[in-house]
Amino acid sequence: MSTSILSSMISFVIMVTPMQSFADKSVNVAEVLRKCNAAFAGVNDYSCILHRRDVVNGTLKEHSDVIFRYKKPLRFYMKWPKYNIEAVYANGKYDDKMVIHGGLLLGFSTIAVDPTAALKYSRHTLPEADIGHILKLVESNYNKAVNDMDASVVFETEETLGDRTTWRFKAVFPEGRDYYGHIIYINIDKEAHLPIKIKVLGWREELLEEYYYENLKVNVGLTEEDFDVRNKKYKFKNY
Repeated sequence: MSTSILSSMISFVIMVTPMQSFADKSVNVAEVLRKCNAAFAGVNDYSCILHRRDVVNGTLKEHSDVIFRYKKPLRFYMKWPKYNIEAVYANGKYDDKMVIHGGLLLGFSTIAVDPTAALKYSRHTLPEADIGHILKLVESNYNKAVNDMDASVVFETEETLGDRTTWRFKAVFPEGRDYYGHIIYINIDKEAHLPIKIKVLGWREELLEEYYYENLKVNVGLTEEDFDVRNKKYKFKNY
């Protein structure tokens, strides 16, 4: 067989090979997602430092770091040390409102607001800040991409974040097919099998959002008292 014919055959194979790709031989995406679901099913509570930045009303916002605590079902405690602000949301309590106590920004008062009020300052409501929501988001997009020849979901590399070794995956999705974004990077903690970072780019490859759950500690024994505005460790007043 001549060199020119062989070269033409190779070029043809490259052209007709589907764009779709779902796994590195050493790290299977579907298997990792299965392990993630199993791991999260065993999570009762967790704590971490939440770093986030996202685009709100066309402007990229760098948010202050948050001390973040979560307990099933839908219990959240957050504190912004920079501003001395803390917030509690416990589904079914406090009239399903998020209770906030503020420093100078809120005149040191305590107020209660609908949890969707967060959309004024973020791309997500408070319940969507849970890593379980991120896991569902990634899984739903992956399941859709399995049958989409223009989609690509691949293992990229191992990456160290803080003291954690993670698997970093990259998903590339086509526009106009109801995917969450054009490019999504997701870091899965190799030991805990839980997502600890997600980065989403839009259709022009602009940053839309980035969430990083630093120093994630699972099943630390949080109780209802940790999500009670009457907790003496907190500074909520007159509620």
